[in-house]
Amino acid sequence: MKETQVIFNSKPELKDPIVIEGLPGIGLVGKIAVDHLLSKKKTTPFCEIYSPYFPPQVITDKKGIVHQVKNEFHHFNENGQDFIIIAGDFQGMTPESQYEIAGKILDVLEEFKPKVIYTLGGLGIGKVVKRPAVFAAANNAKLIESHKEFKLKFTGREGGGIFGASGLLLGLGALRELDGVCLMAETLGQVVDAKAAKVLLEKLSKVVGIEVDMRDLKKKAKKTEEELSKIKQMQDEQEHALQMALAGGQVSSDEDVDRYIR
Repeated sequence: MKETQVIFNSKPELKDPIVIEGLPGIGLVGKIAVDHLLSKKKTTPFCEIYSPYFPPQVITDKKGIVHQVKNEFHHFNENGQDFIIIAGDFQGMTPESQYEIAGKILDVLEEFKPKVIYTLGGLGIGKVVKRPAVFAAANNAKLIESHKEFKLKFTGREGGGIFGASGLLLGLGALRELDGVCLMAETLGQVVDAKAAKVLLEKLSKVVGIEVDMRDLKKKAKKTEEELSKIKQMQDEQEHALQMALAGGQVSSDEDVDRYIR
């Protein structure tokens, strides 16, 4: 394989579909959310993308059968609204491949004239928060206005970049006059974060008007929360030790500081 390939298994007739993308990224937040959505909806796969720019490996399933890494498109209908879900194993490994694969994804979507493209991801903030906020960005002003009722944080991170497919699908999509909104849940950025994925999927469900059984994801989120609590305790101890050292407080030696920071 020398170039990225798009393979249609079928071409469904869809009317103004809403697109939801969640490829692997920071904390795997978008991927966890989309994979959970796929597990709870009766969807039909219809297209696959294979690329030499994905990592050179295959993935083994529970039965020991391997499959080539890919991105894939599924569709389903709920309450008369068509949806397309974009999921996958990896993103491109180079800047050039990110552009190429995003372009191929948009080539597919253009055929179905989507209403809105929603991209999902994690917003790495380097600390643990009790309730992750959901930030948003859009590729035109009218989308910000039409999403006001959902209390998304479109401001507060001016100048921040959105890397990978979640950003490029909006940027390149705007050049093709395709509307797009990115939803990002706050995450530490160093752990697989099912808690942030749960918050993100709950918000997305309200935005696009679907119901999702969240019970399995809540269990995963609980485990993440336990792990994050331990990390939060370590962060608090580190901060305390540094504050004491800077203030000339009771931390009396480098060994004491190291005990907190280690």
